Amino acid sequence: MVANLVTLVRILLLPVLAAAILAGHGWTALALFLAAGVTDILDGQLARRLGQTSPLGAMLDLLADRLLTLTSLGALIAAGAFAGAWVVAPLVLIARNFAVAGLQQALPDGDFDLAAVEYPKIALNFLGVALLLAPIGATNAGLWAIAASAALSAASVAIYVRRALPAFRD
Repeated sequence: MVANLVTLVRILLLPVLAAAILAGHGWTALALFLAAGVTDILDGQLARRLGQTSPLGAMLDLLADRLLTLTSLGALIAAGAFAGAWVVAPLVLIARNFAVAGLQQALPDGDFDLAAVEYPKIALNFLGVALLLAPIGATNAGLWAIAASAALSAASVAIYVRRALPAFRD
């Protein structure tokens, strides 16, 4: 399946992205991060257009998305992009992925509809990481975008916990 290959390319880009971030190659890291973002859009469009949607493809896409978040934010933390209390924001974003994955695993249907806050959260996360990677002096804007994304992430976890509670009551 072509779409799954595109998703695998995104996953394979991640160690190179981490290395570029840790080496301080901002423009290279930004290009790799943007390429990963493009593959995220491309794989879904290809899967739908070619009629190649599958549970495996959906799982790989979700895994690649979560690994991109973990890799980019983890490498930025390791590179010192988040000083002091700012480190809480990327940790919230990373923890949210584990919390939501755990909730999805525990639910009888294994999934729930996306909360409305997901799309602005994703956009702010993407913008924040891009601004932190680009050596253009937009660090403060990147930090605030990540912080706003983290706030929406906390809200999304609360929404998903509320939705999941009935499944946990016996």
